[in-house]
Amino acid sequence: MDGHQGDDMDEIKRVGPPIPIQVRGAKYDLSVPLNATPSAAWRRIFHAPDEWKEPYHPTRIRVKHRALIFTSEESRVQLWIELIDKWIAAANRKYADSPESTTRGQVERNEEVSERRRLQEVTERLKDL
Repeated sequence: MDGHQGDDMDEIKRVGPPIPIQVRGAKYDLSVPLNATPSAAWRRIFHAPDEWKEPYHPTRIRVKHRALIFTSEESRVQLWIELIDKWIAAANRKYADSPESTTRGQVERNEEVSERRRLQEVTERLKDL
């Protein structure tokens, strides 16, 4: 690596155009490919931007593995993409500055363990249904 310590791995980037995956009337579900799967901490920051305008808000975007999924009319896709790029850049900046980024690995491992434990507990409670 050329002097910086894995910065590239922390940065989430859009790596292609939005791809229509479903159509309902005048609206499309679109998938925006990312270079990596965002962490839970990054997703929280992404979904709470400083700047947005109705009806464009990142809580209307689902993060699914290495993609962002959103619904839009074709005429609004370009604006969505401009905003998505802005929100990704802002989330990357805030995430890099957050104390979570230093303890990120530990936090994510704890979240995974906690999720597994909760799933096991619910599985146990539901087993007799």
